[in-house]
Amino acid sequence: MGKRVISALFMLAFIACYGLAAKVNTEKHITVGNQERKYILYVPDNVSENPPLVFSLHGASGHDTDRSPFRTDVADSEGCIVVYPQGNDQFFPVFGGYIPGWNASGELNEDTDFFKAIIKAVDEEYHIDHNRIYCCGFSNGGMMTYANTSAAADIFAAFASISGFQLNEFHHHTVGERPVPFLHIHGKQDDFVKYSCMPVIRDNMIARNGCNPIPEKTDIPGKYTKSVYAAGEGGFPYVYYEIDGMGHNDYTDKTEDGNSARTMWNFMSKYTLSDPCDKTLKWRLNIDADGFDPKIHNWKVSNGGTIFRYGIPKKANNADNNVYPSLQFNAGNYKLIFEVEGIAGNKIQVQLKGLDDNTGLLNMVGEVGKPVVMPFSVDKYGEYKITIVKDDADDKFTSLAIHSTENPVEAINSETTDIDPDDIQEEEGGMLIEIPQDQGRQYDDFARTKMEKSEDYTTYTATGDLQIAMKMMEIDVKDCDYVLIKFAEPVNGGWKAAFWSGTETVDVPDGTADFKFELEPSMLQSGILPQLCLMTLWGTPNPLVAKVKGVYKHSTIEVPGSVEGLHDDVMIGNTVCYSLSGKSLSSPAKGINIVRQPDGFAKKLLIR
Repeated sequence: MGKRVISALFMLAFIACYGLAAKVNTEKHITVGNQERKYILYVPDNVSENPPLVFSLHGASGHDTDRSPFRTDVADSEGCIVVYPQGNDQFFPVFGGYIPGWNASGELNEDTDFFKAIIKAVDEEYHIDHNRIYCCGFSNGGMMTYANTSAAADIFAAFASISGFQLNEFHHHTVGERPVPFLHIHGKQDDFVKYSCMPVIRDNMIARNGCNPIPEKTDIPGKYTKSVYAAGEGGFPYVYYEIDGMGHNDYTDKTEDGNSARTMWNFMSKYTLSDPCDKTLKWRLNIDADGFDPKIHNWKVSNGGTIFRYGIPKKANNADNNVYPSLQFNAGNYKLIFEVEGIAGNKIQVQLKGLDDNTGLLNMVGEVGKPVVMPFSVDKYGEYKITIVKDDADDKFTSLAIHSTENPVEAINSETTDIDPDDIQEEEGGMLIEIPQDQGRQYDDFARTKMEKSEDYTTYTATGDLQIAMKMMEIDVKDCDYVLIKFAEPVNGGWKAAFWSGTETVDVPDGTADFKFELEPSMLQSGILPQLCLMTLWGTPNPLVAKVKGVYKHSTIEVPGSVEGLHDDVMIGNTVCYSLSGKSLSSPAKGINIVRQPDGFAKKLLIR
């Protein structure tokens, strides 16, 4: 009888220690850095010994009581503990003030201190498994989840975000101490944390994680497209769900699990903090992987496929959410290593330079057919662009990666060069195609610009405050890399070019004759530039005159080689025609024409 009493007392003590008897669902208060903070602690009644812990981070203006985005029903079924921390008030320019949220800078700060304090408090009571602590978040909480891959990659084993990535004042910061397993869910109709910007985030994470850039895709019409970017050597996978019909939401039932919180759990729970990986791996750039087209993954490729560039100087704006490609490095020592197969004796030049062009990390030349090591050091955190120049487009990288090193290393099969890739005269292929200035032209109530047409150009005269001179809508820029406004005479400063929705502008420099604006994937909607304006804002000189000779898009499609003969009376159908010089034609002319078909392909037609 006494043994039974002792056993019962032992079980009661065990239950009290590990929470097996009763569910815990309470708000906790904790002091961090002389500030009181709070979080909701949720412990299901089936929690086991050494349980996993999930952090679930609410969005901007959200609260711990939202239980967003990780649902408690998943915790109930899986026996994991969930904490719902409450964010501090943060200043969000897009909201015009302070609201609850997260300091998603990607650096150690008061929020990472808060998370560490929560882990310590929960561990004291439930003895959690420190190898199985996970982080997920919605919107600004998703931004903080991405930020934690940098600031807290040594704390969280895996990550998941829904409708959130670092933007605006929190640019993507990917400098964590290791690659990380990451799952992202985003609605195709999300125009707040914009779905159109996701390709940049995706590509940065794939490169940072060293993933295979060619995904295994599953497409379920009406529900989702799932892309699994498999882990490369020393890295982890990146999984991306694009949800049909979903806007800016913290939950969807359109994943294969019918529950986005469960999809997050099913992914995160596969990983532990002790899973092996290469902590020195910082970037793997698969520009020559089979099936990978760098041009549609934020690389600029030119000069007949011999010059590759990644990284764009940008400033924050609401049009593209301040999302742009770049490489980021913390202070330390690094080595860029690669091997290229091709013609022996050919060279490969690599330059790493700050986005501001003021900081040079590396400018070296290596040999094709030999393992190459290019060392460099970084004084402090910064963002950089990389330029790669090949002697021959047929030379192919079999490996290209950047690793951290404890100490400086020696260069192998490489040497420093003074040649700046920006000085290389590039051969421009493709063709300029004129965009009719009356394409989608709109006359707004506040547009008071005088317009006069002549044979060679259109003159716009602005005499007022906010005025739109020309406004082109829904421009087809598939297979195009820039837009060019040609002026009949150099313009005075004061004109602005506005793209996307027109809420963000770019100054047209004083004295400009040809204004070139390079397109970026985040500006486009399925290959369509929503809007292009020439406009003025308050405080500009009066009157302000612009003589626009033409607006052109530069198509990267080379003039087709084949010629197909047609007679005058043959109907060509729904096509767009251009002369060989790129001038738009209302209908095919006699002789050779370039005809762009509805499917986007072009060919030559000989009209007899």
